[in-house]
Amino acid sequence: MLSIIIPTLNEKDHIERVITDLKKQMKEGDEIIVVDSHSEDGTAEIAEKLGAIILMQPKNGNGLARTAGARKAKNGIIVFVDADSVIAGNFLDRIRKHFENPGLMVVGGFDAYTSESKLWKLIYDSYSRIIFLLAKINHRITKECWVPSNNSGFRKEVFLKAGGYRSVVCEDADLMRRFPKTKEIIYDDKLLVSLSDRRFRKHGFFRTVAFWGWSNLKLIMGSNVSSENYKEHY
Repeated sequence: MLSIIIPTLNEKDHIERVITDLKKQMKEGDEIIVVDSHSEDGTAEIAEKLGAIILMQPKNGNGLARTAGARKAKNGIIVFVDADSVIAGNFLDRIRKHFENPGLMVVGGFDAYTSESKLWKLIYDSYSRIIFLLAKINHRITKECWVPSNNSGFRKEVFLKAGGYRSVVCEDADLMRRFPKTKEIIYDDKLLVSLSDRRFRKHGFFRTVAFWGWSNLKLIMGSNVSSENYKEHY
């Protein structure tokens, strides 16, 4: 059984679609937990009407929101997606199938992007493909596990034992520094999520990627960039 965790802040334009799509793939015992940071647009109310469990969380960063959802989850497998996600039709089935392996700790999928521009979509998806391949190569060499925090599944006990996500920028890379090195990970590029390009459009693709790069460099140097002042954090 799966617990799907979605952090939200003013996501009324997206939350109904992702919950509706998830419910089509859910089985008995699965649950959706929406961790809402006191949205002012009715996001939590929409999600609750659709059957989601609502957990209210101060605006302390989406990393902590995801971790709070994981602690509340009743099931042993936790799945993370974002409110603006458009999930593949077999998304939950693929996760379920992977975790039939009792030794598997984590599975990570591939993030694509939606865009009105074919050129920018190509740029976004090419960037995402490079990151996905680098993660696989790094794991093969070091056994370190990096998976996107908006398209992944974990065994709950392993995730929480590692400390979960923290309130830092690039919380998935931060978790990798604490997560146990293991062979028990699957990188599945058919585990597909399409994300809105709204952040790239608002702040600029190259500027955003450069900021993420700087944040990752800080993590390598043993520090981090707090999400306290990060634009659009939850």
